[in-house]
Amino acid sequence: MTFKELLAVKEMSGYYFSKHSGIHQPAVSNLVTGKRDPLNMRVYTCKKAAETLGMSLVEFYEVLDNKD
Repeated sequence: MTFKELLAVKEMSGYYFSKHSGIHQPAVSNLVTGKRDPLNMRVYTCKKAAETLGMSLVEFYEVLDNKD
């Protein structure tokens, strides 16, 4: 699943995600467009992303690592 698809499943816009996670909008835009791999973020940033999405850190990695 891509980061864009994950946001869609969680019914979240990139803007909303950015504001609630504290991750800067340009970085979120790069994640959504695929210019940056969310699995290459720092663990602290992944933790903030997972919490914003209502997921555990393990779930976050598993969902994004599944390329199906």
